[in-house]
Amino acid sequence: MSKSQSQKLFGTTNELAKERNRAAAERTINSWIGTCLSLISIGVAIDQIYRSLSQRFPSGGPLGTETTARITSMVFIGVGLALLAIALLQHRLSIKTIEREDCVLLLVTDLNRLVVAGVVMTGFLGIFAIIFLL
Repeated sequence: MSKSQSQKLFGTTNELAKERNRAAAERTINSWIGTCLSLISIGVAIDQIYRSLSQRFPSGGPLGTETTARITSMVFIGVGLALLAIALLQHRLSIKTIEREDCVLLLVTDLNRLVVAGVVMTGFLGIFAIIFLL
């Protein structure tokens, strides 16, 4: 096998690896979009459930205040949108890395930590909403 053929094979292998990485990045962003849409949907659902319960039981009771329900639902929606923005930024960095000729990895650990912190915060907020609002 000549030198040009070995370089050509290496180039094809490299392109196939890049394509697999692109596909993995697409699967990851699709997963994040689904998660973020779930958070946004939970925020909308909290608001709608509170409105429905307050119309059905106008005397109030242990439902909490309307302001608390609104703030909780807005926080869920806001966290979903913020995580979506971070996921899109991380996806763009991954694609830029793949498109580079030398394919040097760009570190996204700070973005990962921010996303994990956001998910944990949302989990605690969900527990708070379940215990104190509903």
